[in-house]
Amino acid sequence: MKVAAYYRANDSRTNERVHAVSQAFGAEESAREHPIPCDLAIQAGFQITPAMADAMERRIPILILENPCWDYGDKKSVYTVAYNGLNNLGWIPSCKSLPTRAAPELVPWKNPYEGQVTIFGQVDNDNALRGADIYEWIQWVQQIVPHAVLREHPVMLDREEKLMQESFRECLEKTSLGITFSSTCGAQCVIAGIPTVAVHKGSLAYDVSIHTLTEAPIRPDRTEWLHKLSWRHWRTDERLDTEWLLSGYDEAKAQAEKGHYDNMSNGRPQ
Repeated sequence: MKVAAYYRANDSRTNERVHAVSQAFGAEESAREHPIPCDLAIQAGFQITPAMADAMERRIPILILENPCWDYGDKKSVYTVAYNGLNNLGWIPSCKSLPTRAAPELVPWKNPYEGQVTIFGQVDNDNALRGADIYEWIQWVQQIVPHAVLREHPVMLDREEKLMQESFRECLEKTSLGITFSSTCGAQCVIAGIPTVAVHKGSLAYDVSIHTLTEAPIRPDRTEWLHKLSWRHWRTDERLDTEWLLSGYDEAKAQAEKGHYDNMSNGRPQ
């Protein structure tokens, strides 16, 4: 099987992720603008490029490397993996019987009615929104939960606003109910013991959250969920378990052959 790993033609540190995975697979590397014949295409970042368009046209699996839910002081040195999509709409093979991997300690669940209700914003027009208008969604949430506090995504703030914004850790300490569309903040909330509303299936918190604002918050067992999430997370200085990932290749290929790819075009046809 031929594997192609596609890098950005600049100095982006996400290329470190690509190179780490490329070495593990023994892949041929190429710039995103120059697709090459292959059976599996690897890219850091969830967006349509010539390489991804080529893979989808030929109906082969793609492996997306994305930002993590946790890191060890250097976010770019940790990445997540998933076939054919982003976060919870990407697919990974079963890891139920596999050894425990490093992961944050789960904080005991909070009482959702004792603290702040926080709406976590996202980057406007980000592909993780898959075409949704984040500000329309926030406005809708605020109409239903008028006492909720909005924490804007730092990318959406100017320099002065960033200086004024409390830290993410401080926000989590205050929060007893988190509301998110599809942000990785949802998974971070769940790990921090915060019952969470995650409305989009692409959220990594979707399986341990409620999905509408009219449901009562839940506090399920998170052990199996965190184990699965830990197998999505890898460091660039450790060797990716390619045997495990390739155990799911046939299923990923079957999905690809049916055209079952997550939407990389922000809701537009791809």
